[in-house]
Amino acid sequence: MLPNPKYFHFGQNGLYYGNYGGLDYSAGIEDGKASSPPDPAPLDKYDQLFYEHDYALQNASTLRERLDAHVDVVKGVYDLLF
Repeated sequence: MLPNPKYFHFGQNGLYYGNYGGLDYSAGIEDGKASSPPDPAPLDKYDQLFYEHDYALQNASTLRERLDAHVDVVKGVYDLLF
C-alpha cells in the first residue's frame, strides 16, 4: 500500500504527511503534541504510524525508548509498503 498523495503538504520544516508525519509536526500543526486519544485523528495507516511514533517519543524517558520509537515507525512503513 502506498501513501495517499493528497495527504502530503509543505510546511515550515519541509514535507509533511497527514496530521502526524513530518519534522516537528504533530496533531496537524508545527510544534504540535500528540494526545491520547489522538486529536485530530490519523488520516490513514501511515498517519497512524506517525502518530504512534510522535506519542512514543513524547513519552520516552530513555534513549532506548526513543530508539525503539524510531525503529517501530521505520518497520511499520516498510510493512505497509511491502
